[in-house]
Amino acid sequence: MKMKHWGFLVVGCLVVVMLLAITDAMAVQFTGVQTGPGEWTYTLTYDPMDNYSICQLNTTITLSGLVGVTQAFPPTTTDFPIGGIGDLNLLWTPQVLNGGTTVTWTHAGGGTGNFPSAIHVFGFRVVAPTSTTGSASVATSGFALDGTCPTTVHDIQATTVGPSTAASTTTSTVPTMTEWGMIFFVLLAGLGSAYYLRRQKKA
Repeated sequence: MKMKHWGFLVVGCLVVVMLLAITDAMAVQFTGVQTGPGEWTYTLTYDPMDNYSICQLNTTITLSGLVGVTQAFPPTTTDFPIGGIGDLNLLWTPQVLNGGTTVTWTHAGGGTGNFPSAIHVFGFRVVAPTSTTGSASVATSGFALDGTCPTTVHDIQATTVGPSTAASTTTSTVPTMTEWGMIFFVLLAGLGSAYYLRRQKKA
């Protein structure tokens, strides 16, 4: 009987460990915020066991549904442990495509989020001076669970904020007379002139 109980206990522990391993690694996140007029900044977050470029050469992050993007910049910093391979995560090459409606960041070579807690890459940035904030689409390619290929894909297709609305321009118009208004004005001026001339003759 005791052996049976130990067996159940061991199996239960294995199930808990497996569940923790599964829930530890989640799909990556790419979240943004408007940080100034015409400027948006994004943070890449991935959990333990999240990796990229382990089953393909390049990894991409694509932001689409944008309006008026003129510039895009690579990230500026990470919270990786000092001495880790996290410095590689700054080597994302940005491109503005399709007339400012799409931005892609491309990373060549591998990287990992295989640390005890979630790891972040900060400072992905886009500039769109003539746009206001709205919804943008984000999609990734190349993120996966740690392991040998093929492995579990951790890519996302999600929504975030971005420059997706053109800024409204208010123009003041000078009021003009309509045709009927002009006719009325001419008649009124003619009557006024006739009345004036008539008074001049009487005088």
